[in-house]
Amino acid sequence: MTQPPETAPLQATDSASAVPPRARRLSAPIIPIRPIGPEHREQLLRHFLALGPDDRYLRFGYAASDERVRLYVDSIRFESDEIFGVFNRKLELLAVAHIAIEPGQTERAEFGVSVLPKGRGLGIGTRLFARAAVDARNRGLRVLYMQCLSSNAAMLKIARRAGMKVHNEGGETEAYLELPEDNYQSHFNALMENQTGQIDYWVKAAMRQWRCFWLFGRCTDTA
Repeated sequence: MTQPPETAPLQATDSASAVPPRARRLSAPIIPIRPIGPEHREQLLRHFLALGPDDRYLRFGYAASDERVRLYVDSIRFESDEIFGVFNRKLELLAVAHIAIEPGQTERAEFGVSVLPKGRGLGIGTRLFARAAVDARNRGLRVLYMQCLSSNAAMLKIARRAGMKVHNEGGETEAYLELPEDNYQSHFNALMENQTGQIDYWVKAAMRQWRCFWLFGRCTDTA
């Protein structure tokens, strides 16, 4: 089970991707995914605070209070981990994926994901996992794994779609995906996805500024 925030964060197979073909077929919808840096820490905090008690329990493995959520966000190691996000047109973070790598670890990374209720049912979690798998693969890691409560149907659905090896023990579940070696195509795919996510963010930011200016005469920046 994922450790508390102050100790550790949570948590396509041809040459072009890192997840099995069936996962690629299910990830067809275009969902712009953008890397998230420390400049978005406040938006990350707002995203996690917007999760209800049940969602926090499933995401963190325990009933996370607002203070524990803040500790988790503050503990994110942007210099080693990778954070990916999906923004809506209001620049709200609909979904966040955290690829956590323990210090000194060179073989595997842990995947954690959260999606706000308004963004569910769109395949966002599956797409974020596919993106995380490519990132982990390109870093030379061999395994991407998830730890979650056995009652977390959304995470188990992602695991099954990705063809992960799933092990249930009591109320907890662990799932693993072995990653192929990186190559030119996997790095190119990651670059293109990053650029697509960045352009999508810029367009949404520009449209938001335009709407706010014409409707209200000003706009408070959320980025």
